[in-house]
Amino acid sequence: MKDFSKKECQDLFDGKRVSSLLPYDSLDESAQVRQMIQDGSGHLSISGAQEKYAMVEDNGILRFSRKGESGHYILKPVPSDARFSFREDMPANEYLTMHLAKTAYHLPVAAYGLVWFGNGQPAYLTRRFDYLPNGGKAAMEDLASLAGLNRENSGENYKYHLSYEDCAFWIARYCPASKVELLRFYRYVIFNYLFCNADAHLKNFSLMDDGKGFYRLSPGYDLLNTLLHLSSPIFALEKGLFKEGTPILDTTPIGRPMFEEFGHRIGLPERVVQKELEFFAEDKEEVFDLIEESLLSDDARKSYKAFFEYRLSTMQL
Repeated sequence: MKDFSKKECQDLFDGKRVSSLLPYDSLDESAQVRQMIQDGSGHLSISGAQEKYAMVEDNGILRFSRKGESGHYILKPVPSDARFSFREDMPANEYLTMHLAKTAYHLPVAAYGLVWFGNGQPAYLTRRFDYLPNGGKAAMEDLASLAGLNRENSGENYKYHLSYEDCAFWIARYCPASKVELLRFYRYVIFNYLFCNADAHLKNFSLMDDGKGFYRLSPGYDLLNTLLHLSSPIFALEKGLFKEGTPILDTTPIGRPMFEEFGHRIGLPERVVQKELEFFAEDKEEVFDLIEESLLSDDARKSYKAFFEYRLSTMQL
């Protein structure tokens, strides 16, 4: 177990000192937690395979929100589904992947940290960025909503429909500074490919009011290496990069040429595309150091590194 760093305290709690030890022995054993799960208080209706719980900071302690109380934090414990490989490593995986996005690739992401139950089991914590300092909430819409897709009109898997090229269309349509936002989107798509995040679906990209009436791409969230835990496709969206579908054949491997074409299609200048691809194709010592220093188990760390090394090789000329 480790305490929050000074930077994490600043990002998560505006500089306030907060304990990283939760006041619960475990998610399964705590009678209070079980009761919250049963009566519905504290549980968020956010799609995804992981259990998610609303948390509040109360006098330096993080606790589950009570009924009618707004939770400004989201807790993601080790999932209960035993079918996941390296299940115990999932919180450390998400922490590492978010940390890599922020520090090595300079991508805006939601504030993040790790907390611990009394039994030593870790959980991933993130701060909701849609809450404003005055207590209100920023207007925000995910790309599934902007595309008019929901469970009723498009079925259970609606958030996996379309392509990333389609996503770019909706970003360009609703963001006044579309060139800036499309470049950020391009970077997220490449990052998700490099780090094997096959859960970057339509609900994991959102546009948010910047407070001046303009919509911008929200900070990145739910970034983790899904391949570490289950066999998954290369891309979350059914059509992959392109609106007509992305060919995935031995003769047309996913890699730099396809990301060049994708960049051109979403309107990025050639010089910008090449500059970005050079940046993401670099062997970054910082990335390997952070993987080695992570709290992943030894076997999970080896797999995480091997997956990244292979994806990186496909981006290098």
